[in-house]
Amino acid sequence: MKVKEAIVEAQETDTELVLRRWRNTSRLFSNKVAKDAVKVERESTSGKFEDVAPYVSGKRGRQVFLNGDVDYGVWTAGQVIGLIHDIPTCSELISRIEKEAQDTLTRTSSLLTSSTSEGPETPDTVEKGMNNPSAEIWGVGKPKL
Repeated sequence: MKVKEAIVEAQETDTELVLRRWRNTSRLFSNKVAKDAVKVERESTSGKFEDVAPYVSGKRGRQVFLNGDVDYGVWTAGQVIGLIHDIPTCSELISRIEKEAQDTLTRTSSLLTSSTSEGPETPDTVEKGMNNPSAEIWGVGKPKL
């Protein structure tokens, strides 16, 4: 199975968290190597990184994308992997993004108000102890205590 096809078939739960023991957590595609790395990490009695290092080697991970063998090494994959449902061409993807952006702009244009109702006036100067005056008026920036 090739990498792109594996991504399309994957669900958001098809990832593994590794290197947690060393507080350097990475989320990887859940393949045989990643599962073995998690097992070694959990069962290691020495607690040394060297125990898991052969499983998480970047050299093996790079080869996954060169040879197409998804089980050859580890490769990073977030939970968003479950939201990928097809393999579009670059042209198709750009067209899709443009259409979704245009649809969103059209759908949200009714939320716009006229330029005369811009909200409360903002001070021209920032006084001592004041954060961004515009943000404070809208309740975003709160003065420090």
